[in-house]
Amino acid sequence: MTRLEYLVVAPILRMLRWLFGLLPVRPGRVTLATARLSYLDGNLLFIHRAIARLRPGTDVRLVLEPYSYGFFGKVRYALGLVRGTYLLATSRLVVVDNAWLPVHVARHRAATEVVQVWHAEGALKRFGVDAVTPLAEPERTFLHRHYDWVVTSGEASRAAWSKAFRTPVERVLPLGTPRTDLFFDADAKAAAKARLVSAYPALAGRRVILYAPTFRGRGREKRPSAGLEATELRAALAPLDVLVLKGHPNLDPTLASTAGFDLVVDPSEELNALLLTTDILITDYSSAIFDAALLRLPMVLLVGDLAEYERDPGLYVDYASDMVGTQVRDTAGVIEAITTGRFDLEPYPAFVQRHLGPSDGRASDRFVERFVPPIAAPLGR
Repeated sequence: MTRLEYLVVAPILRMLRWLFGLLPVRPGRVTLATARLSYLDGNLLFIHRAIARLRPGTDVRLVLEPYSYGFFGKVRYALGLVRGTYLLATSRLVVVDNAWLPVHVARHRAATEVVQVWHAEGALKRFGVDAVTPLAEPERTFLHRHYDWVVTSGEASRAAWSKAFRTPVERVLPLGTPRTDLFFDADAKAAAKARLVSAYPALAGRRVILYAPTFRGRGREKRPSAGLEATELRAALAPLDVLVLKGHPNLDPTLASTAGFDLVVDPSEELNALLLTTDILITDYSSAIFDAALLRLPMVLLVGDLAEYERDPGLYVDYASDMVGTQVRDTAGVIEAITTGRFDLEPYPAFVQRHLGPSDGRASDRFVERFVPPIAAPLGR
């Protein structure tokens, strides 16, 4: 968001916040909001399902309006902010998985709780207001303010997330990552795999090698990683292998080269579901490393720009001493690791325990039990 956009929008939202504050808070209303995507996914999706299962009758509202750099996209986003400000003022609970302007421009009512569940897990790359290079204005001033609680995946990430979200560490709760509950539900895993194989028949009966890197840069300057020569890798793989590209959902898919890949999946596909069909993951600084470690998947970490990435945005994890997977610097290293099977899964359990704590498939339930009271129960902090 530019400074001009913020200077125009913030006073309007504050006025609307005051106006909507004249309305009563609805005790049974829960709002799930994101500015990342136009559909429900990840932690919000699993929380939504848990609310429906454990707290039937809850008035759940969704605000799914991603920020856009185009004119008409900005108009849609602005209208979503108006609706979001109304729901923030009238909901008992608001759950967000990214920065969300209605929360940050002004303090919300005491009868409303705002909980940040973020869309990634663990503490791997520095983010929020804790990046090595400070955020530019106006984000440096307004971003990640006014959370009542932050929910993180484990004890090890509490301090980092406290800094990233300007929230006291005692208000950062290690309840687990809701979207990882999928890994502990045999029926849900089977259904997810069957859906993906139906949508992408090339996945059936073949060794799946998935390339799913994170992006580089910020904001309008976001760009895909340029580290893998997929055509070269494909030539070195067996004919029955399938090389799959999963682009980041917040990137323009036209920016990434698809040459050499046997299959390019829709960026909107849930990555954790896709990991269930994967035999080898190639990534870099993505929090998918934690998910793959939970699944005991062999990993190749293509980190030729590690020194640069450590400088900006920075890392919480020391890749030299505290990282799983096989680290390589270039495509030749990727080929060598995969063709020789140079993988060591022995450190995975300790890595998961160290960074995520116990993962048991009940993170979504714990969230609902902690924050969403039964309809008939008395409310209060």
